[in-house]
Amino acid sequence: MSPSDRLRRQVALHLEELAEDGVWGLESPPGVSTETGSQPSVSSPPLAPHSADSRSMNPGVSPGPVSTPVPHVFESVAAPDMGASDHDLSGSASHDLDLGQVEREALGCTSCRLCEKRTKVVFGVGSPNADLMFIGEAPGHDEDLQGEPFVGRAGQLLNRIIEAMGLRREDVYIANAAKCRPPNNRNPSAEEIASCRHFLLRQVALIRPRVIVLLGRVAVRSVMDREESLARMRGRFHNWQGIATYCTYHPAYLLRTPSAKRMVWDDMQQVMRRLEVDG
Repeated sequence: MSPSDRLRRQVALHLEELAEDGVWGLESPPGVSTETGSQPSVSSPPLAPHSADSRSMNPGVSPGPVSTPVPHVFESVAAPDMGASDHDLSGSASHDLDLGQVEREALGCTSCRLCEKRTKVVFGVGSPNADLMFIGEAPGHDEDLQGEPFVGRAGQLLNRIIEAMGLRREDVYIANAAKCRPPNNRNPSAEEIASCRHFLLRQVALIRPRVIVLLGRVAVRSVMDREESLARMRGRFHNWQGIATYCTYHPAYLLRTPSAKRMVWDDMQQVMRRLEVDG
């Protein structure tokens, strides 16, 4: 890659981050691609589930329809890439522990300065035997008050997405990479994420979901420690902790950018098919 190509890609990635944070009113900056050459930008739709590339990633999976209509939930609210796992869950959770014990430990955590201004620790909610786990970045104002993840407007949209998938909130498990609210809803720092990481690892080890969905760019970087843009991470499964992991846009982004709802529904269809195949 030439220096000029590298510079263009760095600028495009930065502009994409601004777009996801709502600085732009679009899912990607106008006319900017996150790739060099002729690769698609974030606003381009993902590969159709029936494409040749999709079949090669999911051998034995019936291709299914090209695309199903976006459920009313999206309209009414403004073969996986399984390489070697980058972490090992062995030792992350003792068989002597359960989620309740880990949560009690988290409730008393003072490992970082977020403990100084939090109202409540936001540990996680849902089924301890869930096949599907959603992980966001950090609690917001409503979550800090109630001690439960995804209970504000973005959480209401997530609930409706889950219902459109044929599930209930209590059927899945929902958590965040950081367990306490950062001041002014800023992104959690690397140190704050590191302080909470052992709680998240133990949650995943105890629940052992078959599929994890990471919600938003910050969650992807916090959980997977990957610097690629969300546009590059979408469209296929990754192996994190030995679990099929899919990256998609945060519900809050959909509230700001309704045009991204089509892409997220395509993502959720891939997740549903993976759960059906593995089941």
